[in-house]
Order: sequence, then structure tokens, then C-alpha cells
Amino acid sequence: MSTERVATDGKHLRLGESRFSVRGATYGSFLPRADGARFPTPDRIARDVAHIHRLGLNTIRVYDPPPNDLLEAVSEHDLRLIVGADYRDWRDADRTGRATRRAVLDAGRRALDELLDRCAGRPEVLAVSVGNEVPADVVRVHGIGAVEEVLSDLVHYVHAADPGMPTTYTSFPSTEYLTVDGIDLHSFNVFLEDHDSFRRYLRHLQIVSGDRPLLITELGLASAVHDPAAQAHLLERQLRIVDEEGGAGAVVFAYTDEWGVNGVPVAGWGFGITTADRTERPAAAAVREWAGRPMKALREVWPRISVIVCAHNEERTLAECLSALAACDYPELEVIVCDDGSTDTTAEIARSFPFILLELAHGGLSRARNAGILRSTGEIVAFCDADAACHPQWPWYLALAFDHPTVHAAGGPNLPFPETGVTEQAVALSPGSPCEVLHADDRAEHVPGCNMAFRREVLLDVGCFDPVYTSAGDDVDVCWKVLENGGEIAFAPAAQVRHHRRATVRGYLRQQRGYGRAEAMLARAHPHRFNGFGHARWSGVIYGGIGLLPRLLRPVVYHGSQGLAPYQGITRRRSPEAAAWAGALLPSMPVFAVVLAALTFVSPGFAVAAAAVAALVPAYGLAMALSTPRAGRNSRRLRATVGWLHVAQPFARTWGRLRAPRHAAHAVTARPWWGDRTAWLLDLERILRAEGLGIRIGGPTDTWDLAATAGPALRTRVTLAVAWGWVPRASVRTRPRLPWWTLIAAAGASAALQWWIAAIVMVVGAGIGVAHDLFAGHRVVRAAVQRAVEQAAAPPPAP
Repeated sequence: MSTERVATDGKHLRLGESRFSVRGATYGSFLPRADGARFPTPDRIARDVAHIHRLGLNTIRVYDPPPNDLLEAVSEHDLRLIVGADYRDWRDADRTGRATRRAVLDAGRRALDELLDRCAGRPEVLAVSVGNEVPADVVRVHGIGAVEEVLSDLVHYVHAADPGMPTTYTSFPSTEYLTVDGIDLHSFNVFLEDHDSFRRYLRHLQIVSGDRPLLITELGLASAVHDPAAQAHLLERQLRIVDEEGGAGAVVFAYTDEWGVNGVPVAGWGFGITTADRTERPAAAAVREWAGRPMKALREVWPRISVIVCAHNEERTLAECLSALAACDYPELEVIVCDDGSTDTTAEIARSFPFILLELAHGGLSRARNAGILRSTGEIVAFCDADAACHPQWPWYLALAFDHPTVHAAGGPNLPFPETGVTEQAVALSPGSPCEVLHADDRAEHVPGCNMAFRREVLLDVGCFDPVYTSAGDDVDVCWKVLENGGEIAFAPAAQVRHHRRATVRGYLRQQRGYGRAEAMLARAHPHRFNGFGHARWSGVIYGGIGLLPRLLRPVVYHGSQGLAPYQGITRRRSPEAAAWAGALLPSMPVFAVVLAALTFVSPGFAVAAAAVAALVPAYGLAMALSTPRAGRNSRRLRATVGWLHVAQPFARTWGRLRAPRHAAHAVTARPWWGDRTAWLLDLERILRAEGLGIRIGGPTDTWDLAATAGPALRTRVTLAVAWGWVPRASVRTRPRLPWWTLIAAAGASAALQWWIAAIVMVVGAGIGVAHDLFAGHRVVRAAVQRAVEQAAAPPPAP
């Protein structure tokens, strides 16, 4: 028996340096034997465990503390146990309230004491489950918070007794919303017979599980209700789906038909892959085939993948990145290292690996990536940052994500490295880190550049990466171009990389300034994807960071009528939403405070309002610090750093936006305009962007084709036409921007105690805004349109 314990590794499990995929079956519960244990006799256990080993399985799930004879048999065959704690929980309580909560907690601790007396420190035990399938209506009666608090306390109780013991709570679809603090892996019992529904739900559970492994601890079919052949077919398909969707493994329900509940035998269902006398059903052959199936067998043909690693002075982390890629056993993997003019030992490190090295003059990240694309030979081109390290299964799951012709790109999560310094941990919990944006469980609007892949022909079709982005923003730009080209971006939760966050506060803030600069450039290239504050209008949910006061701003859960919905999940996460809004509005708080303070000569009450607004900034930092999860000895320092970074990050990002160059020469493909309204519009858009104007293209319900803005007060709209087959026509109209005028009106209303002050505020504000926009916006647009019309006055040349 190996003395190493199974441990979690992001979305995966590992044993030593190798991935551990659970291949298991449930065992019991049984009727009590002579010594009271709800297990078969020792000789029966020995034969059963040997048979389970011959089936190729490596894990057994039991629902009671295992007797010594089971532990010895499991150890002999080098298997692992998932052990459940059995105690009187909320289902047995006849009243609600604090006393019941305390009684359930005490019962759980007593059960865990008995379990840990036998299992603590033993490598045979893969994980302990502190509970199993508390019914949704029972949770509603006792309160979601009360149930979560008790289960979280039980998890911490196990960790206090045995810090190395992976711990979980086994949930099911009706209570997928339960958030149990401290668990090491998510385990779910899922019985869905339709294959497509099962696949969709597994993808959903992967998102619910976040950065932790997803383990399916019960699945199966009753052979007595259907038939043995149907049971075998369903298991074969569902176990394959678990592997394809990146689950940490599965446990088949059940090994045998012999089982009992509360001292009563259960008969007539036939969930076992063996009968009560251990005769194998056809399902046993399906399980045996699954247990011995390597990753490569999931597909007959695997696409060639070219991995591009761009590095500029990355001698500190490059070896770790390339070592991880060298450990991948993907059959068709090409690795290209693009050295972007490094002045340290980056190139020397790259030469020590059997990969292709391109030594380039320093030209920025996008140019380096484009050089790698042109050199690549793979059908799929993947990108991994030099300060990241991929999981050995990373290429496999990226390839599996391209499961439909409409999928043009794919990516996975980038998780922080474990055992890092406090500052790097704090940065991982702070806003602005590269992360995915999902608009469905398996579809993304954006995947970060440290973990993304594209079909090579798609990259070439959209023009690859825009060289104007030298350090950030190019990944967002290319993802949006892929979407606007009609493609989809798949998200593969198991295609994970570990990615170093900034190790210093100064480095983090410098990074955020760079991201702000890139955002401003993106806003000019994709204005319809940004709001008036300069923030991206994501259609999906941004993952990562922490929420604001999560205990107070609890998620909104769909329970169904009377709480009877079979699938009850979170429909809205209010805590992360509140944190995002607070961070976006934070930079404006000092401005409002100064404006209110300037009005104190009108009324002393404005001083109180100014102080209240100014206090919102440190209050937000304190709230985010208190929302940070506990982290052992360094909890105080971690929380203080997280609070400070949440306050500083929005200001650094805003400063980067303000300091961005106004004339970003985005790559534009020239097209002839003759008789082509779209080509003419694109040419006009390019001209106006070069003037530094914000551009928005009209949609299918708009009566205009292009809108240009130079400031807050006015928007100039252009409508194009082509008359007589080729003669261009255009109208240019100016319209007010309502947010600006609303703000002017609000400023005037706030000074209403003195009408003349209100009049001055409104007239000056409106005058400045209109004058600026007429001169810098409308005049420039009209001149550009006139110039374009004049250039297009002649008909197209004869063919």
C-alpha cells in the first residue's frame, strides 16, 4: 500500500506527482453483523474487495465508519475509501432554532470522533464526507444559513483533527446552492438517464464547483426497473461523459444488490453491478472497461496542437512553465517559445528543452504571439504564459472542448499557485486578475491569454493579434473578434493552468495601470462593448476575486413552487455584483466629496455629506477585508492587504485609462468601397478612430450607421447611403447624450438653495460640454465625412 495520501490539485486529484482519477463503487450500507458494524463478515469483505480490485476500480465509497477488516483489505489491494459520517441530522429534528442547530452539530462531532479514531492519518482514506443529501425542503425549514454553518463547522472539525484529510459534503441537485466553507472537493450524487441532460448538468456542476475537483459520488440505473443491458449501456455512456467533462472521477451506485437501510433489507431495485450473490451483470463489464481506459481512448483521432509561450525576461518562471509542458503526454504537441528580445537568460533556459525557439527583437506581446502563429503547424494554436504551468491533462481537455464546428476558441481556468506569499495570495483575491467571463456554463465571452486556444485558420482569418496591444488587451480583442466573426468560445474547467499573480503590491498596481490603458484602447476598437464609465459591458459573469459581505448579501436561489423544484440553483450572486459595482464607482467618490465640500459656503450640511461620501472609500476596503476567507496564521495580514488592494485597484485602473494614448493605430484591413456600404463605413470608422473619437456602429434597429463621441455632452450620428449604384451620400446629425444632461440637472438641483448658483452650474457645465463636443466631435466628423465623399466622387475604375 502506498503511504502517500490523495490530495487536491485545483480541478484534479493527485497521488504523489501523478493524477488520480477516482474509479469507484459504493459499498453498503448493509444490515448489521454480529459486532454491530453495518458491513458483511470479514471473509465476505475480503472477497468483495478482491473482486472490486479485479474490476480495475481504485476507490470504494462507504456510508459508515469502516471496520478494521475493511481497512486491512483495502490496504492490501492498494485501494482508497471515501467515508461518510452517519448521525442524526435535521431530518430527525422536530423543531427549528439554535437548540436544534447545536444538537445536530454535537451529533456530527460525535460521529466524526468515531470515524477519525479509525481513519485519521491513514492513506487508505481518500476523503471524509460530513453529510449526505440533506433534503431541500428540510433545508428551507431550518434555514440555508443554519445548515451551511453546521456543515462548515464539521469540515473545520475534521481539518483540526487531521489537516491532511480531504473533506467534502455530498450534495445533490436539489441543494446544489449550499456553500460549505473549507471543503476540499465537491461531491454530488446525480441520477440522470438522458445523456445530453447529464452532460449539460455536469458542465453546470463544474462551474458550481469553482476551483475545486468535482466528484460524482453516485450514478447508476436500476436494472430491475429497466433491464441489465440498459443499465450497462447507461453506465458506459455516463462514465465516458464524466471523463470527457473533466470530472475528478465517479463512484458507481452500487457494487452489489445486497444492501439495507435502518436495519431493513432493500430488494427489487437491482442497482448493483453484481447481484446479491456477487454474480456479475453486464454493467460490470462496462465498469471494467471504463476503469482501464486511458485518456487517449476517448477519441480515435486527436488534433495537432501548437503551444506558444511568449517570454520577455522570464528567467524566474520559464523553466517551471516548460517543465510542465514537457510532462504532457499528448500525442501531437508542438511547443514554440517566442523570446521577445529578452536581456536575461530566458533564451538559454528555452534551449535546454526540446522545443522550438524563436529569438525575436523586442516588439511586444502581440507581435511575439503572431510570430509563433506563423511558425506553428498545429490545427489548434494554444497559448500559455511564461509565468504559468499547465496541468499534464491540459492539452487533452483543450482538444475535447473543440467538440463542434462552431467552437472557434477555447480556454480554461488559471488558478493561483499554492503555498505562495501573503501578497500573492492577496492579489489572487483582489479584482483585476486575468479570468474567464462566462455567459453559459460551457461558453465564454472571454478567456485569459495565459490559457486560451484557437483554431489556427480562425486566428488567421481575424488577423491574429493586433500589434497595438504590447502588454495586455490583445486576448480580449481577439476573443471579441472571434465572436463577431460568428464563432463560439468554449470553456473547459479541467483544462487548468497555475498562474503566478504579482508578488508585490507595486507590481500589482503597475499591472492594473497597464490593464486600464489596454481597456481605453479596447474601448476605441470596440466601443459598443463599453459603457460611459469606460468599463466593459460583459454579457456574462466575471469569475474570480471575492464578494462584498457574502453573509449579508446572500445569493438568490430558485426553489420552485413550495420548494419542490428538482434542480435548485443560484440565479443571482449579489455579493460579487455588489463588489463589482462598488469598485467601479469608487474612483468617483473623492470627486463627489470635493464638489460637496466646495458647496459648504452655501450650507454647512454639505460638509457632513462630503465627509460621508469620503468615508465610503475606507469603509469599502474594510468590508472587503472582512469578507476575505480565513487563512491560518496570516489571516490578519492577508485581510488587511486584500482590503487595501480593493481600494487601490480601481484608482490604478482609472489612471491607466486616463493615460492611454488617444491615437491607437489599430490594424485595419483595407477594402475597396465602391458600391459597398459596409466597406465605406469601415473606412470612415478607421479615419475617425485615428482622430481619437469614440465610435459605435449602429445595430439592426437603429436609423443611423455610426455614432461618434468626443466628450460627454453630444453624440454625432452618421447615416450612409449609396445612390445610383455607386454615388455616396451621407447625413450628419448631432444629438444630446442624456447621462451628461442628467448629471448637469442633478448638480443644479443640489445647489437649489441658491438659484443663482444652480444657474451658473448648469449654464457653465452645459456650455463647456457643448462647445467641446461641437469643436472636437461634430466638426471633425463632418469634415471626415465630407472628405470621404469627395474622395469617392469618381466612379469605380473599369474592370
